[in-house]
Amino acid sequence: MKTIVILCGRYLPGYKDGGPVRTIVNLTECLGEKYHFKIITNDRDHGDLKAYEGIKYNSANKIGKAEVWYVKPGGFTLSNLQKMTEGADLIYICGPYNDYAYKTLFLKRVGKIKTNVVVASMGSFSAEAFQIKSHKKSVFMFLSKILGLYKNITWSVTSQLEEKDVKNIIGKKAKCIIAEDLPRSVPDIEISREEKFKIVFISRICEMKNLKYAIEILSKLENRIQFDIYGILEDKKYWDECKALLEQLSENIVWEYKGMVDSKKVIETFSKYDVFLFPTKGENYGHVIFEALAGGCIPIISDQTPWNDIEQAGCGKVISLSNQRRYIETLQNMASLDHGSIIEIKRIAHQYAREKYEESTKNTGYLEIFR
Repeated sequence: MKTIVILCGRYLPGYKDGGPVRTIVNLTECLGEKYHFKIITNDRDHGDLKAYEGIKYNSANKIGKAEVWYVKPGGFTLSNLQKMTEGADLIYICGPYNDYAYKTLFLKRVGKIKTNVVVASMGSFSAEAFQIKSHKKSVFMFLSKILGLYKNITWSVTSQLEEKDVKNIIGKKAKCIIAEDLPRSVPDIEISREEKFKIVFISRICEMKNLKYAIEILSKLENRIQFDIYGILEDKKYWDECKALLEQLSENIVWEYKGMVDSKKVIETFSKYDVFLFPTKGENYGHVIFEALAGGCIPIISDQTPWNDIEQAGCGKVISLSNQRRYIETLQNMASLDHGSIIEIKRIAHQYAREKYEESTKNTGYLEIFR
């Protein structure tokens, strides 16, 4: 059995990073019978000062179908990385910017690591993502190229669009393999709803996820709506701006920030709502969109995700961020539908998620990467 070493910033029991953690959890659960997964990660969740309780250091922690090795702050040294990746048949690095990433690539470049290395782009090079702290990222990429860190490696991307993004930044000769993220399994749920129209936003509260834009849309609606927000307050300044807009909403919009939702309860939480309003500025996959569908919640999303077929499938809407009027009209029309019509769309969404799960797990590009 091949050993696949995965280097990532956070893993279970962490949950604050959302999609990136879910990506690796789903991967190991799906392919854990075929490969031996060794995950090397930080010993605490995003922004936490304390380590996870009950974990072991310097030995494997069995979590699901993977063994997890936790590293204390400052533990991603060159010597530790070289030692901990010994015996790997392949090293899979989550994202290009972290210290474990560029240090591992340096070890590969100078010949201290002989095995094949794959770097998951994880949406880092989309135009929208690269614009955030663009000066620092440009300097980082310039130095990485000067040092030759991206020679003789492979990039893991989730779509042709992401492959194009990688080649725009790294260069046209960058070797990419498309491996769409694996979704989580879809539970049996009872499709139901309350009589009142309920909209939810579940994601990290930051500029990239575009909550402010969602609030601006709601401010133009006259329908009676309950709007609930879940997610880690990643950018406190951005949240303050969002909160100021929320407090200006008319009385027909009843809103509440409900904190973070346990990853295990995301699909269950979605099942309680009619619409997932998510005008994100960019997703390389968008686990939260799949989870909404799995919960029978209708996504109304931007066109900056791979989920552009949900409208054709009859279980959601995909709208350009330049067309705020269409978001408003779509929500107005949805809120005006009768109870039975909304239930039917929710059923279609849930069935779509079931079919997507079956298709994705049978034909995953990760098998090509690991070969």
